[in-house]
Amino acid sequence: MARYRLRIALALLITVWLAAGLFGREPWKPDEAYTFGLVHHILQTGDWVVPTLAGEPFMEKPPLFFIAAALFAQAFGSVLAMHDAARLACAFYAGLTLLFVWLAARTLYGREAALAAVLVLMGSVGYFHTAHLLVTDNALIAGVAIALYGLAVHAERPVLGGLALGTGAGVAFLAKGLLGPGMLGLTAAALLALPAWRTRAYLRTLAIAAAAFAPWALIWPMALYERSPELFREWLVVNNFGRYTGTADLGPEHDHWMYLRILPWYAMPALPIAAWSTWCALRERDSRLALPLVASGVMLAVLSSACNARYVYALPLFVPLAIAAGPAAAALPRLLSRALLWLALALGAIAALLLWAAWAALMLHWPGAIADGLLAFRPQFTPTLEPAIVVLAVAITVAAIIAMVAARGTALAVPLGWALNVTLAWTLFFTLWLSYEDYGNSYRALVADLKARIPAGVHCVSNRGLGEPQRAMLEYYGGIVTRAEPAQCDLLLVQSQGHAAPLPPHGADWLPLWTGKRPGDVNERFWLFGSGQVVLHAQHEEIDTGVGVAHAAVGQVLQSHREVVALVPVAHADVVAELEAGAEIEPPRDVRVGEQVKANRAFHVGSARRLRIAENWRQAHVVNRARIALPAADR
Repeated sequence: MARYRLRIALALLITVWLAAGLFGREPWKPDEAYTFGLVHHILQTGDWVVPTLAGEPFMEKPPLFFIAAALFAQAFGSVLAMHDAARLACAFYAGLTLLFVWLAARTLYGREAALAAVLVLMGSVGYFHTAHLLVTDNALIAGVAIALYGLAVHAERPVLGGLALGTGAGVAFLAKGLLGPGMLGLTAAALLALPAWRTRAYLRTLAIAAAAFAPWALIWPMALYERSPELFREWLVVNNFGRYTGTADLGPEHDHWMYLRILPWYAMPALPIAAWSTWCALRERDSRLALPLVASGVMLAVLSSACNARYVYALPLFVPLAIAAGPAAAALPRLLSRALLWLALALGAIAALLLWAAWAALMLHWPGAIADGLLAFRPQFTPTLEPAIVVLAVAITVAAIIAMVAARGTALAVPLGWALNVTLAWTLFFTLWLSYEDYGNSYRALVADLKARIPAGVHCVSNRGLGEPQRAMLEYYGGIVTRAEPAQCDLLLVQSQGHAAPLPPHGADWLPLWTGKRPGDVNERFWLFGSGQVVLHAQHEEIDTGVGVAHAAVGQVLQSHREVVALVPVAHADVVAELEAGAEIEPPRDVRVGEQVKANRAFHVGSARRLRIAENWRQAHVVNRARIALPAADR
């Protein structure tokens, strides 16, 4: 009975760990947003051969993960939001990773070590976050886990081992290209240096693996080459060899020592437990640890030699580290065991208390300083108490506390403590704080506002500096597919950096129509420019037709009505006097008489005159009415 309850509890823990953070939120930038853009293209067109992002080929990665996400979206899109359904692919590949880590560790060391390996991986600091994001790395990690299981089982079942090794390498290949199968191939070759691996069974396994890998390695590349040799070359040469060697000048700058610097904390607790396991294996001459150790060493060497480095690239290392940690997790020395357990409990308790306390401060607006500080990052966000979410968060917190108390003193207290605390922190974040985070990270409201400002009948929008995530969300939320400059379009969408950034350079032919950003985003601002004719059409019915002035004061009138902002003053002394005498308008306080003189014609400011105003006075910041006027910081 006790064993049955334990299995139920572990199954519940794994289920919560897999599901937390997958639902109820929009695709977040950077990786989720552009990944879903590629998934959206498959859903819209059925074309899986050429990964396409907002109308442009995106040859950075093969399509396996995008295809899987599209299948989940198609299957469950009727009951879930399309992006939430697509995110089920994350749970699928993360589940495969946990399963094959368990199978590999069970094959090498037995059931208890296998469970420990799974818990160590679940509790690893660097893995749990990425495992719940819509990113192709989840398929890569799953492929590595499948392949390592094939190597682990080869001595007992060479055919199964070869099939698993080849299939895992194929999954890794179609997830992120040559890097995954390259690391696995070097691992398989390096193992031949060990006498225990120079056997007929192993050679047979490698031959079967090559045959199993062939369909994965040939079908999509051949289809891509048939569609476009140029795109095939871009994928193979530029995005595989070029990224690795640095000749393509793509991706983050290389830092060959980064992984050695981050792994001590990023791979916690897998790294210290695996290190102790290695020491015990060397002392006892246990050859079973050769596979995960060789795999870890090869992967670290390959990743460190590459000219692109990101934290997420280190995640395949977590698979062999977790497998290596399995046999030692239940037999750690007392001092190390207590240190790791208390570290897990301390980090989990601090995270839970901070999440609960900050949420309470936000709901109650007390202390005011904390609440105001949080709201400053999410302007106009209104905290709302959601009883179901609160009940779920309380239940998760209580269950985690009970489980941690029950786990004390057990053989697997350390890996279980890490897995429980990671799950608790992750679940609280994506229950209590989901609406707050989603409000600031979503592009939905921004795209809706932008789309409302695009004049009817205008379908061509060129872009300048627009990022891949932003282009993807424009297409998903607004059906807006932009074209890179120098496309000849009536509208130009510019992405600039900085909250208080001035109006970006746009040339005399473009007039501003709109500007916007996500709430609290201090890095991105978007500007929509239009040609003179488009500006006239867009603002035709926006202007107050009852306003009439003479001479060059048109700009001041519009500014005072908050329909045009940040103008270059063009006032004459006699014009200002005429306006004041006629009581038509009070000139703005910041207009200095005589700054610029352009009183060569008179205008009646009506709905049919905006184009002439814009063309004659060349105002720098023409913006549609007060509700989208520039913020004070930008004027």
